[in-house]
Amino acid sequence: MALFSKNEQIAQLKLPHNRVQSFADCLFNKTSKTLLIGVMILLFSLPLLLILGIANILVYETTLQVASGTLTEADGAQRIFDTLNAAYLLLIPALVVLFIGLAGLVRVSRRMIFQEHVAFFADFASGVKSNCRAFSLTAFVLGLLHFVMMYLARLGYFVADTAWLDLTFAVSLGALVLALVIAPLIMFQTDLYNLPFLHKLKNAFLLAMRTAIATIPFMGLLFSPWLLLLIRYDGATYFLVIVLLFLLITPLELLALQQYAYSILDRFINKTHHPEIYDKGIYRHAND
Repeated sequence: MALFSKNEQIAQLKLPHNRVQSFADCLFNKTSKTLLIGVMILLFSLPLLLILGIANILVYETTLQVASGTLTEADGAQRIFDTLNAAYLLLIPALVVLFIGLAGLVRVSRRMIFQEHVAFFADFASGVKSNCRAFSLTAFVLGLLHFVMMYLARLGYFVADTAWLDLTFAVSLGALVLALVIAPLIMFQTDLYNLPFLHKLKNAFLLAMRTAIATIPFMGLLFSPWLLLLIRYDGATYFLVIVLLFLLITPLELLALQQYAYSILDRFINKTHHPEIYDKGIYRHAND
């Protein structure tokens, strides 16, 4: 007796054959949902963008005051230092807000990748309810590490002996890079497995170290479009570039990162411990 009906076999053959094809399937066959993910990411990023926008305006005004002579260079440097410290501290709760949104969107994108029915806002709400705590904690740690690194980077302007400062800055930078590498694996595990946070952290660290040679260049390439923000634009063009990056690039980055993370989890965890979700959403031919 056949294990699958003819219709089931046909449906399997129509599935993507690997994670790259699965990404393309989400891009071309689920375009409206992918764009809606971008819209939602933009909405949950508004507090972060507002903080950064106000901080940039204040720094620009301070720079003009120094240039016009109404403010001394020392006072200007101190004011910029205080402004950026406050901004990067406020970015921590703003990042938590963004990650609460991601907690729901990862559930939506997981169902897209697994070829399951998507009820966008119901799945989003379910994801927020299930994933919110772990995602918020991850965002808090990332925001705190970013604040410490940026604080140490700017503190050098006010300290004569910077030998100890260089060392602590290097440590904080290394800690932030490590956190950025393992954070996605924590997040995607959260939506898949019912595990304590520390267990997911341990898994993420070990998997990140085991795949670092591929993972770090992949993430560098994945987030390279944001280098466009380093180019000088006028105000309206700069705003347009930011909106397009959030609407068009962030959903693709989320899907690509999720597909990559699933390939790691399939290889090292799912095949042995969770066969029910191993290669879920794809169908590999015998010679693949």
